[in-house]
Amino acid sequence: MKLLDSPFLQSPRTVSWRRWTFYIHLWLALLLGPVLALVSLTGSIVVFRYELNRLMVPGTAYVTPPRSERLPLDELTARIRAARPADQLSSVSWDGGPSTGMNFWTNSPEGHRIHTFIDPYSGVITGQEDYYGKWMQWFYELHAKLLLGNTGMFLNGFVGLTALIMSISGLIVWWPGLPRWRFGFSFLRGARWQRQNYDWHKLIGFYSSAAVFLIAFTGMYFSFPGLYKSFIQSAAGGKIAISPRARTAWNASTVRLEEFVQTAMRAQPGAQFVSLSFPKKPGDPVSIRTKEVRDWHRIGLNWVYLEPGTGAVICSTRFSDANLASQAALLMYPLHFGRFGGRWGTVTFYAVMVAYVIAGLAPAVLMVTGLLMYWNRSLSKTLGRSRKAAAARIPLEV
Repeated sequence: MKLLDSPFLQSPRTVSWRRWTFYIHLWLALLLGPVLALVSLTGSIVVFRYELNRLMVPGTAYVTPPRSERLPLDELTARIRAARPADQLSSVSWDGGPSTGMNFWTNSPEGHRIHTFIDPYSGVITGQEDYYGKWMQWFYELHAKLLLGNTGMFLNGFVGLTALIMSISGLIVWWPGLPRWRFGFSFLRGARWQRQNYDWHKLIGFYSSAAVFLIAFTGMYFSFPGLYKSFIQSAAGGKIAISPRARTAWNASTVRLEEFVQTAMRAQPGAQFVSLSFPKKPGDPVSIRTKEVRDWHRIGLNWVYLEPGTGAVICSTRFSDANLASQAALLMYPLHFGRFGGRWGTVTFYAVMVAYVIAGLAPAVLMVTGLLMYWNRSLSKTLGRSRKAAAARIPLEV
């Protein structure tokens, strides 16, 4: 009962630290609100980036699978190398299933990211996409890195921290007190636009706070991965599985690519091959990604790492068998972008992404309604007083 009698729960506006929380909320919104709104808006757009990219290349992304088996990966790779001999191979993915083309990601000598689609049954190259200047990629770079590369990704972590603080401080400022708790959920129809603007701000802020907190928290993982991994390992009491070092060299390999895939499938029986990543530098393994039937992510959260020179399995990381620390780290990406609903079916998959789009719009709406509140309550009055003072100083004409 003593807790219920606390001043904050009963009459929060009389508590001094609540007032300071309000000023923190206000000034963070004024200083970083526009950047936060920009990041959240672009985040809403890139939630569906995979589907939008596929829609823009329907003739190359989708194929009609015949009854025969797909061609060996080595033959398909050879055709890509012949078509783009100067490019460096990065990965090959087949994450859309048998009705989609294989997607080879290469890097051109100019540093452009090239995606070449090939029919895995006939071996015909159906088209390619240069991601340099591609509008969806531009939105993604703006969202993730503020168009500033790794520096922007680091700075974006503080934008996420701003969102966390504003989510918590917003709930504190929103709380009307136990005697007036219904006021926190009320919307006064027919009131002046200033009151309706205030009601929209408090309601949208309350109902979106949990989603915004989750998205911001998981997004900060990509800016501060080392800090997050240390925290996760301490909290979960285990070590996060990481990509191991390989002992053999890729340029000395005589192992066929198809053998890498088959070895990975034997290491993780029942899983579906999703992608193969080529080693970029000495010590990198061949990384194969797989997807389970009821996976948490659209393209799977399971990895098999193999020696480039021999094809031997270095380690196999399956999400369902991983420790809690590894699972938490692997879930950061799908939880941030809303790509985990497929575990419960197609309808849920798209429903979760729509919810993430709406949650991404919330900070922008809150910024607009918050600025209008600041104008109504403070700025307009300050400007009015300044005009009156200036008018009083003008001498009257005789």
